[in-house]
Amino acid sequence: MPCLLALLASGCVTVYQPLVSLQRPVAVDPQLANFEGQRMLIRCLPGEYLQPADADQLCRNVRSLFTKQGAEVEVEVPRTGVSTRDDGEAARADLIVEMKARLVHEENSALLWTLSAITFTLVPAITDYTFAQDVLIRDSSGFQLASATLQGRFVRYCGAGLWAVNSALDLLVRSDAEDLTGDAAKKDFSRDFHAQLTQLAFNARMRSLVMRGFEEPSRAPASGASK
Repeated sequence: MPCLLALLASGCVTVYQPLVSLQRPVAVDPQLANFEGQRMLIRCLPGEYLQPADADQLCRNVRSLFTKQGAEVEVEVPRTGVSTRDDGEAARADLIVEMKARLVHEENSALLWTLSAITFTLVPAITDYTFAQDVLIRDSSGFQLASATLQGRFVRYCGAGLWAVNSALDLLVRSDAEDLTGDAAKKDFSRDFHAQLTQLAFNARMRSLVMRGFEEPSRAPASGASK
């Protein structure tokens, strides 16, 4: 049985489906310097669905996204659900991005896993779950500039036969963009998530500029600077 379970775990195909907000068209290219000179604080809130280690990984991923677009980024993962930064530190950020993940739906049939084991994976086991990423963007004073809920669905099919067929199709028929095996689902989700997060942050920056009459915020002098 352990060998069979290992086979089930290894022969899986994951299909990603963008749901709420993740499928919207975007106008901003995440490959460009959209946030040159901006200071951003990325705050990832752990919860029942997102453990502190996963929240830390999410924050690092988002920091890389915005750093490549020219922003100066700091990250924070509160361990108690309350910010550990003082008001002075938060006030130095032009944009404060808060993210919290939650599980919306999960379906994992024990019956299908049993049938898959009995049929030696001819009947695939299926795990279906939908998650939501709540994003809130504020300025340094705490004023809300933008918010969105991004929802995605992942369906995981585990079965040696199914995996073998899709692997062959990926190799012989499908283009790289159409692949289903490997980390294709992860790449597709990352592309959509990064695009939507970039667009949301860009909209927040533009709203902040409009509210200030298109004047960039004044920068506090560096420590030790002459007065």
